[in-house]
Amino acid sequence: MKDLIRKILRESTKISSDAPDWVKKFHELSREERIEDIKKRKKELERIIPKIVEFFKSKFGQDLVDLVVKEKGVHYGSESHSDNKILLDFRFSDKIPDVRKLKQEVFRDLRSFFNLDIEYYGLPLDLEFHKATWEKF
Repeated sequence: MKDLIRKILRESTKISSDAPDWVKKFHELSREERIEDIKKRKKELERIIPKIVEFFKSKFGQDLVDLVVKEKGVHYGSESHSDNKILLDFRFSDKIPDVRKLKQEVFRDLRSFFNLDIEYYGLPLDLEFHKATWEKF
């Protein structure tokens, strides 16, 4: 019964026409194939992470104080599978007036230059954004 409900929910999920090819294929796979696809995608990400870090460091220059690459635990509920995903922690200077605009820019750049759209389920990548603040002690 649980598998039938998952199948119905997956079939009713509307995938936009501009979605990457892997998203369309991902929803047609079995549970085990989706888990393997997520693991494969993580290995591909690990290979290109240095290029992504270099790109954003050169793009934002001194406004980006640091870009830390970590791992973060995640549970994929539809697959009943837990793993780690890659976390890019963007740390911006306090001189940036609105980090939200930069966040949107990062999303666009990941989609445009690296074909990574983090809005889709199954991509083992997460982003965090921080802005430095001065505190008096």
